[in-house]
Amino acid sequence: MAIAAIFSSGIFAYVYLKTWISVAYYNTPLALQSNDEVDYPYFYRSEETYLRVTLIFGMIFLFLWIASVFFTFKKDWSRVFFVFVLSMITVLAVMINGAIK
Repeated sequence: MAIAAIFSSGIFAYVYLKTWISVAYYNTPLALQSNDEVDYPYFYRSEETYLRVTLIFGMIFLFLWIASVFFTFKKDWSRVFFVFVLSMITVLAVMINGAIK
């Protein structure tokens, strides 16, 4: 369970924060798609909103990753499981956020 808690939140934290840092600090071009035929999620309409959403989810996953590592070292398995459940709920929030048009 500890490995699942660490990897699930850690991978998402890495991806979201890497994207945010590369666009915010290294001026990597952000390819937001726009097409009249497809209704993309709301955060694809502006670069500022996309970066804000990416940073918020990246920080949530980073906090969950730190908590899962901390509780793993303390061998508090009930809290490790709780952090894992929170990670899965956050993944659900990411999917719901992507479905909002």
